[in-house]
Amino acid sequence: MKKIRKLEIAALCVLLIAGILLIGSSARNEATSTETETLFPLDAPQLPSRGFFMGVLPTTARGQTFEEAYAQAARYSEFVPVWGKPTPFYDLAADLSGSWGQNFVQQLIRGNGMFPIINLSFMSAELTLVAPPEMKNATLDDPEWRAAYKQAALDVVRSSRPRYLSLGNEVNRWYEKYGEEGPNGFLNYVSLYEEIYDAVKLISPETNVFCVFAREIVSQNREANLEILHLFNPDKMDLLVFTSYPYALGKRDPSMIPDDYYSRAAAYLPGKPFGFSEIAWASLDATGGERAQADFLVQATGRLTRERGMDLHLFGWPWLHDLSEDDAVGLIRIDGTEKLGYAVWKSISGK
Repeated sequence: MKKIRKLEIAALCVLLIAGILLIGSSARNEATSTETETLFPLDAPQLPSRGFFMGVLPTTARGQTFEEAYAQAARYSEFVPVWGKPTPFYDLAADLSGSWGQNFVQQLIRGNGMFPIINLSFMSAELTLVAPPEMKNATLDDPEWRAAYKQAALDVVRSSRPRYLSLGNEVNRWYEKYGEEGPNGFLNYVSLYEEIYDAVKLISPETNVFCVFAREIVSQNREANLEILHLFNPDKMDLLVFTSYPYALGKRDPSMIPDDYYSRAAAYLPGKPFGFSEIAWASLDATGGERAQADFLVQATGRLTRERGMDLHLFGWPWLHDLSEDDAVGLIRIDGTEKLGYAVWKSISGK
């Protein structure tokens, strides 16, 4: 009996040791899995001596190839906004990892020494929720939709490893339509944004995560309500970034813009690096022509930002060439003729 008892005890010891080894192996595997999941951005841009990065969407002049336009943009700027083809958020990772991403992001942007700012938008131009086809009548509080948007953000980080990731463009326009509460209430977006922020940081700690706010509601020719900035946790907003088209306020001359026009916006999240994903002044006769556009570039990078003590980090013009004969936002006309603003752009660049 004693011999049997000793065998039982020995067997139990073997099982105990095996269990300990299994737990240790599992812990090591989990740690290894976590370690291999950590990603690092492919972009490591050095801040230019001017103190901020400049960027533009390299739209083409008439008869110009994409290769020529991107090379032209790279001479005087460092970043390019990326939306896909454009692409709904649930297909963006596939675009970025496929031939489109290889051509535009890897070759035309990174291959020309620039870096992408990846934009993942949850809403359409008509301010409706973008959703995968199988999700009918989805809302911002729908757990299935929220999981899809979060997964899309993580897939985008894995596929393109960006230094800068925007989780929504002009998001305060959504607030102005739907308010804070309800199935599509803005508070649902805020909670999801912060959840995704944490998830992205877990796999790519060096990716800068933010969303973009509109400084103006252009369609209504007025300033936007920026009070919603108080709804965000400042610790989960790496940069404070805006779009801005102040000529939409009916101002003919940029000198009419108050000195504190942007510093008032920055005060909602003090101490954050500040940026513009899009900022522009049209060269229309009604808005002061080419001279006003050129003056605005000088004032937007001086009197209205840095001279106010702001940490200007990103300065993005919407597009390089006018989109048509009737457009006036580009720095160069669609026929390739450079405007006065482009000369100022090159001067500010310092390259």
